[in-house]
Amino acid sequence: MDETNYFQNALSSFVTEAACGGAVRHLTDIGYTLDQIVDRLDYPAPRAKVQRIMMAYLYESRVLLLEEPSAVLFAPKEQFVQEQDSYGRRSFRKIEVDYKSQNNMTSAPDLTAASQRKKMAQTQEILWKESVYDPKRDGKLTELLHRKCEKNGEAYSYISCPFGEPADDQCSQNEEKEQSVQREPGGLCAVVEDKTGCLNGRQREYLRGIRWEKPIVYHRLNRRMLEIIGKLYEAGAYSGACFFVTGREKITIPAR
Repeated sequence: MDETNYFQNALSSFVTEAACGGAVRHLTDIGYTLDQIVDRLDYPAPRAKVQRIMMAYLYESRVLLLEEPSAVLFAPKEQFVQEQDSYGRRSFRKIEVDYKSQNNMTSAPDLTAASQRKKMAQTQEILWKESVYDPKRDGKLTELLHRKCEKNGEAYSYISCPFGEPADDQCSQNEEKEQSVQREPGGLCAVVEDKTGCLNGRQREYLRGIRWEKPIVYHRLNRRMLEIIGKLYEAGAYSGACFFVTGREKITIPAR
């Protein structure tokens, strides 16, 4: 790409972000699919650029993770909040967001050796309490996962999504070439695409609007994904694992 094209693309992306970036993030937050977002925008933004904004926000807000959930990712983070007293005087207080308590806690600077050891311990890998889902013992999958989400908090509950095209899937690539099928990079893998008939239109649209950058991506276990996984599992089209960071639980879901 020459410098002129690079500059034009960068400028176009900047204009798109300025014109509709906030709207894209807001509509993503309230559950709109990619196609719905594109249709609702007043600014005529290209679908690919809207998808880039949406995907960046999904990663930034941790709805999607490229790697398995870890203690490093969810280590306590320090934030400053502004407060105002009864006389109108403003001050800042440092708080710490801790996934173990899911509460904001007042924190003061502590640079002692003991505090440093404590922080190092908090960033060690999670020792998961692993189990395998058994429908006879655990009941319906969606009901089990719903209970776990309520206990651990949705923001700390994830499920693996093996929806991306395997990089070494030469068979499907050759088959596509023979059939002259042009698959969009980052789209659903052919195997999953063929099994989405159990989903409703909105659910299929949501999966197709996400750019699956790796064969396995981790999605927050919100209501939408819970319903999608439940239907795929019942149709024999899903196997994977759930991660509940607060309780340090990992549940493997074998194929039916």
